[in-house]
Amino acid sequence: MDNGNNQGFLKTEEKEFQTFYKREMWWIEHQVLLKNIALVLFAIFDVILIGFAGWLYLDAYVISRNEEKTSIAVMVNSGQTELRDFSLSTAAEQLSVSDVSAVASGDEKNYDLFAKVTNYNSDWYATFKYSFKFSGEATTEIEGYVLPNESRPLVAFKASESRPTGADLVLDEIEWHRVDPRDIHDYEVWVSEHLVQISDQAFNRGDTEGTPPTVSFKAKNNTAYNYWQPSFLVMLWRGSTLGGLMRITTSGLESGEEKTLSGRWIGAVPAATQIEVYQEINFLDPEAYSSLRGVQSGDIRTDIEIR
Repeated sequence: MDNGNNQGFLKTEEKEFQTFYKREMWWIEHQVLLKNIALVLFAIFDVILIGFAGWLYLDAYVISRNEEKTSIAVMVNSGQTELRDFSLSTAAEQLSVSDVSAVASGDEKNYDLFAKVTNYNSDWYATFKYSFKFSGEATTEIEGYVLPNESRPLVAFKASESRPTGADLVLDEIEWHRVDPRDIHDYEVWVSEHLVQISDQAFNRGDTEGTPPTVSFKAKNNTAYNYWQPSFLVMLWRGSTLGGLMRITTSGLESGEEKTLSGRWIGAVPAATQIEVYQEINFLDPEAYSSLRGVQSGDIRTDIEIR
């Protein structure tokens, strides 16, 4: 019985050996042929790859060169046009200036010049230098600014000893600054929270008993900010005609503080039917602010960032 099992096991091993032997013999006999076939296939692949690369080169630089140049030019022009349209849509609209008015100074010896500059942009403000030019002369350049959506009066006091004619307001070195929406989300709301309240404007023409003519008004700071040396431009109007100008400056106006500010008029007293007080505070300039009382960490002006 054991001999029969041994013989069956040997027969199985012989079959496996024969199969392995045949496979090895087939590989030995066809090894060279298979290597040659692999080399031929690799060579064909190389030829196809080189041919494809050559065709791309020939097509790009010879056959379709003109078409490629035309396509590139079209894409470039299209991109430039879109960039130009985008730049124009986001660029600041130019400032507008009014005609110049000349009004007699309080000393009766000189004339002040007055004009307005208007900024129609809601998210841009401008800084510049301005002067008035007339009859071949020019006033000294003064640094100025105009806030978003603002029509700001610009003045040159005692600009001429005689009434100038044909005077023009000239703006130089205009620099645009964008209001960063990350800092100021809604400028109109933001600036309304910074305005000083003006009330009780009055013009006293004086009397013969020695009381000089004066202009006065109340300035109340209802904001949360302290202002450093704020100035106010007082304009006296006779209807639509400007009759007189005066600038009044105070050393400071703290949060919650109310001051009665006044100025004496020297010389001829202009007739006035309306008094306009314009606050000359650049709310976007950190230098316009002073530190809050009780704040020990330094000047609040250093904590305000204008981009």
